[in-house]
Formats: sequence, C-alpha cells, structure tokens
Amino acid sequence: MPGVSIETGDTVWDPMNLAQWRDPAEMRECELKNGRAAMLAVVGWIWPQVFGLWAANDVTTTDPIAAIGQVNELAWVQILAACGMVEAADYNFKKTGSTKPFFDPLGFCPSDKAGFEKMQLRELKNARMAMITFAGLVVHHYVPSAVPGMGTLA
Repeated sequence: MPGVSIETGDTVWDPMNLAQWRDPAEMRECELKNGRAAMLAVVGWIWPQVFGLWAANDVTTTDPIAAIGQVNELAWVQILAACGMVEAADYNFKKTGSTKPFFDPLGFCPSDKAGFEKMQLRELKNARMAMITFAGLVVHHYVPSAVPGMGTLA
C-alpha cells in the first residue's frame, strides 16, 4: 500500500487500528482526498496575505476565516456543484476498472509501476504535510503565537 515509508516505521500507519472497521484502500483514498483539499487550503490561506486579494467586491479581507462569510452564496453553490461533478466523474471513472489516474492533463504520472508508486508516495507525504500545516494555521489563527515560526500569518 502506498504510504509505507521510513516515517511510518516501514509499516502501514494505523495507530488507532481503524482498519479493522473500514477497508484500508478506502481509508487511503479518503486520506488522499483530504490531503489534496488541504494542499489547496494552505495555498488559499497564504496567497492573499502574501500577494493580496483578487479584484473582487465581495471579499475585502485577507483573514481567511472572515473571508468565508464574505463569499457570495451563489459562489458557494457553484463551488459545491463543481465538487459534486468532479466526485461523480471520479466515481464513474472507477467503475470502468481503469488503472490510469483519473486526472493527469499534463502527463506527470509515470507509466511504469515503480515510478507510479514513487509518485504516489510523494503525493501522500505532501498531503500529510499539508494537513498538518493547515491544522497549524487554524490553531495559529485562534491562538496567536501558539505555533512557533508562523509569524504574522493570520
């Protein structure tokens, strides 16, 4: 299973023994999806504070928590609809039984098995780091200076 590396003691990391109730492959897929969302969330958290806001009238703050409430309701509907369409397409793609990745428009995914497994491990490690980073950003937002090294990030 991807994710077995030196950081996890060369075993599948399951400290709470959750695999006894759920399929480990399904849990890994959920971990990857949450990690991908966390990677986007970390960029979305830091980008406005470093580069400023887009030219929009509804969001006027770089505070990511306050900005959630400033986004237009119709925009949230569009975001949720887009997420639903991607999930539906992913579900239908999995039913085909293909071993190719669902979305790889630039062809970054290696075609050989060893390269593919190495790429999966890299993605999983980056996803785990993003989830930890996002948690740190949220903690730092509500408890300033609780996370060393965050500085002025809100």
